[in-house]
Amino acid sequence: MSVITIPKPLRERLGDDGVDALIAVINDAKISSREDLATKSDIRELKMELLNHERKIDSIKSDLELKMGTIRSDLELKIESVRSDLELKIEKSKSDTLKWMFLFWAGQLLAMFAMLKAFIK
Repeated sequence: MSVITIPKPLRERLGDDGVDALIAVINDAKISSREDLATKSDIRELKMELLNHERKIDSIKSDLELKMGTIRSDLELKIESVRSDLELKIEKSKSDTLKWMFLFWAGQLLAMFAMLKAFIK
């Protein structure tokens, strides 16, 4: 802490109590200016930390976007695979159903012709 000297004319004009009060005001101003500098330094440090965190968040965000894009393309491929498998199974089931329907109709026609032949004779 530095020593503050008050010039003689000012000391005479202010008196002892006034000089003491002036010195106290000057000391308080020095302390508050030091605190302001410390606060500004703290704010700068916090700002730098915030910028670092923002960079990390941006990096994580871009990594997540890449992973989500990969997962999405994998899901689309799997969905397309399942869809094509389902279409094949549906086609097979349709053809089996049509085959059995034809056999049933053919059997019905033969039975009707046999009954008609029996009634005609």
